[in-house]
Amino acid sequence: MSSRTSSARFIRLAATLAIGGLLFAACGSSDSSSGSGGKSGFIVDGKSFAVVDANDNLVPVPDAPTLRVMTHDSFAVSQSVLDEFTAQTGVKVELIPSGDAVVMTNAAILTAGNPVADVLFGIDENLLGSAFDADLFVPYAATRLNAVDPSFTIDDRNRVTPIDHGDVCVNYDREALLASGTTVPTSFADLASPDLKDSLVVEDPSASTPGLAFMLATIASFGGGDDTSSNAAWLEYWKSLKDNGVQVVDGWESAYYGAFSGGSGEGTRPLVVSYASSPPAEVTDTSVAVDATPTGAIASTCYRQTEFAGILSGTQQAVAAASFIEFMLGRSFQEDVPGQMYVYPVRNDAVLPEAFAKYTATVETPLSVSYEDVSANRDRWIRQWSGIFR
Repeated sequence: MSSRTSSARFIRLAATLAIGGLLFAACGSSDSSSGSGGKSGFIVDGKSFAVVDANDNLVPVPDAPTLRVMTHDSFAVSQSVLDEFTAQTGVKVELIPSGDAVVMTNAAILTAGNPVADVLFGIDENLLGSAFDADLFVPYAATRLNAVDPSFTIDDRNRVTPIDHGDVCVNYDREALLASGTTVPTSFADLASPDLKDSLVVEDPSASTPGLAFMLATIASFGGGDDTSSNAAWLEYWKSLKDNGVQVVDGWESAYYGAFSGGSGEGTRPLVVSYASSPPAEVTDTSVAVDATPTGAIASTCYRQTEFAGILSGTQQAVAAASFIEFMLGRSFQEDVPGQMYVYPVRNDAVLPEAFAKYTATVETPLSVSYEDVSANRDRWIRQWSGIFR
């Protein structure tokens, strides 16, 4: 879902293979695969390799290579958690931050088949169409998907694996609104109110995943996605935002820590496109009441975003890559996710940190657009949106 960081940036087989009775997901020359969460065949150069044993333990990887993991700049994980992966498999991890998820995905597509990394983390459903068209990923049906809510597995070919999810929403600076005597907005319409002129900062949807998600939220809310004219209903809403002084910046960090008054105290705008899970990052005293946090999220503006990881086609470290996919679905990584990247884990049994569970806004009915529709229309929608801000 994107761009988030931890803390101050918020919100970044042994030689004897234990194959046993397990089957493993298809890779390399094999095209066999199993359904989500099943035990499946993993074949590289005609050889079967174990990744997870019958006791759900990761199997040491032959030759213990260094695994290169391409991420968006806001990927964050505790070093102690990465050390667990190395201890279990012998594999060291090299993280390759590559910009916002949009920039990262585009860079990966440019090197498809001859990748600069082995695994890509942080692509969301709104970018999957382009990645699939470029044959960016090797299918892998992770065994540990059996602990994941099936609703997050949207690709029946298992080219990507869901890792975390969150909701992109407009956030507000409670103190700034109170000081100006302005009522906290509760809807998209309120954001275009004269009372909130020059108050909202958003991210450019052509360069930022939360920016793209917010644009898609307006399409889902106002409709008109099939209208190729400049008068589509959702575009009319964006015109009203422009008339009301909306500020557009390149990415989440520029918005949240630059323009937003609630992110660092340096900005002047009390409204920002961020996440329903942003407020916990601003709470230092967990005795604070939920309705008294420094920042809050407007649930009616929230758009569901799931982040995925995939094995990059052309990797020479497919077994280690599959092992890292499994590791990211393990309890250690999944329970590290909320405190590091302020998003929800996809495992049903992962325990949430107290502050995260208490202060994250509940979103009962998040907005969404199918990834197939986004794939078919995203470029046009961005062109239409850009026409307003030339």
